[in-house]
Amino acid sequence: MDKALGFHISYLEQTLDSLHEKAMDEGRTRAERNRVESEIRAAELALVYYKKALELEQQLTPRS
Repeated sequence: MDKALGFHISYLEQTLDSLHEKAMDEGRTRAERNRVESEIRAAELALVYYKKALELEQQLTPRS
């Protein structure tokens, strides 16, 4: 499960980088920037949940 969670965390971090770049694009309208900022907040929230899930998974998984 760690690998799946790690993949999702990595994907969300890459998505956030891309979204931050889009938010800084001066060619976007206010509506487009607002939409991107909403996506950033959603991705940040998802990232927090995935990181907490990974932390919990690591605590519950016995180490060999």
